[in-house]
Amino acid sequence: MNEESLNPSPNTNPESSSQAGSVAAPLPTPSEHTSQHTLTINNQQLSYEATVGTINIDTDKVKPAASIFYTACNLLDKTGKSDNTRPVTFAFNGGPGASSTFLLMGSIGPKRINIPDAAPVPGSPYELSDNPYSILPFSDIVFIDAAGAGFSKIVPAAKKELWSVDGDVKGFSTFIRAYLSKYHRWNSPKYILGESYGTTRGSALAYQLQEGGIALNGLILLSSILDYAYTFATSDQYYIGYFPTYAAIGKYQGKAGDNTSMSDHLLAARAFANGPLRQALSQGDRLDEATREKVAQQYSELTGLTEQYVLDSNLRVIDPRFRKELLRSQGKIVGRYDARTTGYDLDVISDDETFVVDDSFLNPAYSSLSSAYLRDHLGWDGQDERIDFADFDWNSMEPGKGWTWWHQLPEHSLSSWGRTLPFPKVTPDLAATIIRQPTLKVMICNGIFDLATPFGQTEYDIDHMGLPEPLQANIAFTYYPAGHMVYTNPESAEKFSQVLQRFYSSSAEDMPKLNERPELAHGYGIN
Repeated sequence: MNEESLNPSPNTNPESSSQAGSVAAPLPTPSEHTSQHTLTINNQQLSYEATVGTINIDTDKVKPAASIFYTACNLLDKTGKSDNTRPVTFAFNGGPGASSTFLLMGSIGPKRINIPDAAPVPGSPYELSDNPYSILPFSDIVFIDAAGAGFSKIVPAAKKELWSVDGDVKGFSTFIRAYLSKYHRWNSPKYILGESYGTTRGSALAYQLQEGGIALNGLILLSSILDYAYTFATSDQYYIGYFPTYAAIGKYQGKAGDNTSMSDHLLAARAFANGPLRQALSQGDRLDEATREKVAQQYSELTGLTEQYVLDSNLRVIDPRFRKELLRSQGKIVGRYDARTTGYDLDVISDDETFVVDDSFLNPAYSSLSSAYLRDHLGWDGQDERIDFADFDWNSMEPGKGWTWWHQLPEHSLSSWGRTLPFPKVTPDLAATIIRQPTLKVMICNGIFDLATPFGQTEYDIDHMGLPEPLQANIAFTYYPAGHMVYTNPESAEKFSQVLQRFYSSSAEDMPKLNERPELAHGYGIN
């Protein structure tokens, strides 16, 4: 799911599709269908209602602008009634421009797709079962398709607004406010769960909602990308942020760390990345040869890449080349979204992979089964095909044809560009939200084998928010032996569910108890 690469093409994104989700004719009339179901968790049968429907939203210039599709799951009591005082979680994938397919079918909802973990997936039919890791016992859930994706529709004239960083945030804010009114949820505890680019959206959305009078109870950031400046190999931080993930993958694939635990291996990787590697890269071409060779040797020992390859790369290995090089001697490549996954590449001598192996494994199963589930199980009767990904052109910079990446920061944010940046940087939004609402709790969840949104970069981004020390404790980190979609690994899915249960029942003051991040002195080589 990429959701992002940060300039992914639709063909390299498990949440992508070449099909269109725009409509030239008037938007369909908002509709909904509700059905009742049961879910068994830990031998306990729960009753819930599932509503599939659409809500039309306006933009500043187009009214109506889009028909937003949602899937809502509400727990029912013994009398068959829902409870509007229960928490409600608004969940969305990223892209940008992605449907909610991956979260809906694999993570926190009442059903879960059963496919092999980190392995090739056969063709249909695919199996759907009760999800033992659903958060439905402690929160109602609303899955949201982005404008032009899934079953959501967009008016062409609205693309300039909604297919942009800030317009997308406004659109989701408008939808959430409409949903709260329609279903009388204004006084419910409110949570947002965003994945991948959904963490970019979610962080900015938390600020947008707060400024509009809606205070979230909690924010869950799953596989985060919070500052796009470091997604390009134009700064030293790019290489430093990726390194701990390289080390985790090297150990998992049997290329490094034979005599140490994964935890200790990652402590060493963090210390190296933020110590010797950072210092070496900062010297650029002035780095002396002896130090260069010593750093390359340490790099090799921690990742499994050969020392010569690291030297030939000038200590700067970009992630597509890492995926190609690590298992080159076996003729294999590792996955971008989950580097536990491996596959063969036809071009064994190229610098880069010729395809993203885990895209091919996951996308067909999730896409096919989500369409069947929403139609056959939940009763959606729309005739249009479900679209995994909005059809904007990744290579176009023209508003309305491509995605507009500019983002306006909160007032008084520290920026040499002024308030408007040419790329998303949402840590100021998140910091401003927490400053204004010190009771907000934030849970950050990272798969250690994820090369789309490396956890080392997320740690760096959070460390540079400028929060006062007491409020830094509002943010907890948890880590999973999985990739971008941590829930595809059953072990990680179980942990994710348990973490969220503790998160929902905790206050901001409790976040340090949930935090798994190593202490700075241990994680960064500071004595």
